[in-house]
Amino acid sequence: MTANRRVFHEGELRVQQRAGVPGAYVDRVSAYVRDAMPDQHVAFFSNQPVLFMGALDRQGWPWAVVSYGAPGQLCTATSSELWIRKLPPLAEALGLSLGPGARLGLLGLEMTSRRRNRLNGTVRSRDAEGIRVSVDQSFGNCPQYIQQREVDWQAGQVVPPVIRQVAIASRASRAMLAQADTFFIATRAGELEGDSSHGVDISHRGGKPGFLLLNSDGSLSFPDFPGNRFFNTLGNIEQDPRVSLFIPDFATGEALVLQGRGRIDWDPRRASLVEGAERIVDVVPEQVWHVEHALPVHGRLIERSPTLAQTGTWPHAAAGKGYRRLRVADKVRESEVITSFYLEPLAADDPPLAPYAAGQFLTLRLAAKAGQSLARGQATLTRSYSLSRAWHERASSYRISVKREEHGRVSRLLHDEYAVGDVLEALPPAGDFTLREGASAIVLVSSGVGITPLTAMLETLVQRADAGEAPPGEVFFVHSARNGREQAFAEVLKAWADRYSWLHLHIAYTRPTPRDALGKTYHSRGRLTLASLTTWLPDMTRCQVYLCGSEGFMRAQHAALLALGMPREHLHHEVFGRGSLESPVATEPKATEPHALPSRARVTFVSASRGQDGSREAQSVVEWTPAQGTLLELAEQAGLAPPSSCRAGRCGSCAQRLVAGEVHYPVPPQAAVVEGEVLMCCAVPATETPVSVCLAE
Repeated sequence: MTANRRVFHEGELRVQQRAGVPGAYVDRVSAYVRDAMPDQHVAFFSNQPVLFMGALDRQGWPWAVVSYGAPGQLCTATSSELWIRKLPPLAEALGLSLGPGARLGLLGLEMTSRRRNRLNGTVRSRDAEGIRVSVDQSFGNCPQYIQQREVDWQAGQVVPPVIRQVAIASRASRAMLAQADTFFIATRAGELEGDSSHGVDISHRGGKPGFLLLNSDGSLSFPDFPGNRFFNTLGNIEQDPRVSLFIPDFATGEALVLQGRGRIDWDPRRASLVEGAERIVDVVPEQVWHVEHALPVHGRLIERSPTLAQTGTWPHAAAGKGYRRLRVADKVRESEVITSFYLEPLAADDPPLAPYAAGQFLTLRLAAKAGQSLARGQATLTRSYSLSRAWHERASSYRISVKREEHGRVSRLLHDEYAVGDVLEALPPAGDFTLREGASAIVLVSSGVGITPLTAMLETLVQRADAGEAPPGEVFFVHSARNGREQAFAEVLKAWADRYSWLHLHIAYTRPTPRDALGKTYHSRGRLTLASLTTWLPDMTRCQVYLCGSEGFMRAQHAALLALGMPREHLHHEVFGRGSLESPVATEPKATEPHALPSRARVTFVSASRGQDGSREAQSVVEWTPAQGTLLELAEQAGLAPPSSCRAGRCGSCAQRLVAGEVHYPVPPQAAVVEGEVLMCCAVPATETPVSVCLAE
């Protein structure tokens, strides 16, 4: 190996660092990546009957394809060159660029012995006798996850492939994905100029049948099991999300060949869905081809890889429990501070939306910049928002209504940057803050943006009334807002109250404007007190109460309701984090003096567990800038998933141990901060001095 030759490019190094690969290991294994083939690799490739290839088309997209022939006739190898005599049968149909200067990723795989060797190189010449590829990188791979098979690679050579474009959710595609225990993935570096580390790669992936999961939105997901920690594939995706998968059926000779965009999901909670997975890779297909006669038809499984005993399969119905892509179909301003976002499936033929119960919420994952593909990098943000309208059978979109918070990074992003047509991702609706069945009166009490789930609950009751069902009892809707400019859904609430005799409405404004008319647009002025409404409200001991709003508002109303004789089991609410509405109110710290934030600081997130030598293993070392927000947001952008809930410094669930450095709270947290800890959701580095945070597991 040439001294000081660069082996890994920036993307591979970033993924290695994020995955916690020690630098000493990277230095050691770099010597195994050679710029010439050793004698055993020369002999191996010279006798191979099959060669898996990653090659680019004329637009620079990678494709995963295969060539095969009689041993000794497919390839001739020397230490510096591989002469490939038979080109992939799909080369012309896919428009592959195989001329001089083209970068190729090559994989030789001997399925009976589970031997595999890699060669990444550059086409030196092409003529009627094939292509000659100069060696840029040569290295071997371990036999993990390789299924032992016996395949006659010569049996089907005379039959040309038949290709047709199909949908990934077609019956044929689903059948092949369900049985697939092996596939090959081709990727490319972001830039192909420069040193040999910037090239095209193809790698083998193996698992139990069905490990390549078809999600409900048509995307694919597969677990990334432990390997050699080179991260050639993931490092390329880090730089360029364009990928191609070759998914063979060795028994029939068919294959699915697809192009799409890949993204690495570093969330350990999602990786935990599949035993043995360290992370999940998602692929959004853009072209899918079904290929008959892609392989010789005589393939026989001898034994699945013994390594699979350490791996699991996707849980039942996982396809319907993961993130799916949704498009912003409409954006409606409900008040000066609250905007509704209508989210619909990405394509007309996508699976329908999952139904939900009024009061449930959506967990969203969105790119840190509107218009940026979620497949590009790991700079994603996650938040949960209540669904703000009732579900009905003909619904084609979800609606969330979001308040723009001055210090809320995601709410500002949605309000200021996300537009109709932009794409985000969402988990299926969840939550147990829902209407209980019963024959008693209902009281809905909210403040501010807490009106959103209660509006959905009220609309559910309206739908039932329109369908001819009698309401379970009188319904009382009580809401507190600053004024008419900030209140959402004022017109529809008034219309429902005018239409239905069983609905009673009370709106309180704490700071009404001259345009707000007492007795018309609102009913009382000042802070809402339920005690003052006892003559208007029903017998509180016989009704069901649903409460949603700011923590201070909910604490006050909770105490008032209990004082009115409200049985605790009839009071329904949600509390962020680990506390309850009966917990003592945290003392709010004094406001901090203005603090000049540093322009940047190095932040290290370390694991709570220790290695054999007693040291803590770094999960990620990243550079913070003010634009990246809080330490919690920085950790999430680095692919970590620290616990959190309120994300506003109220609940304390994001507290972690501060190992080194100083932090600052631009907005003082309400939760008490224990000495030696940091509230991740509202803290930032105080100076340029490096910060180290120990993340609990």
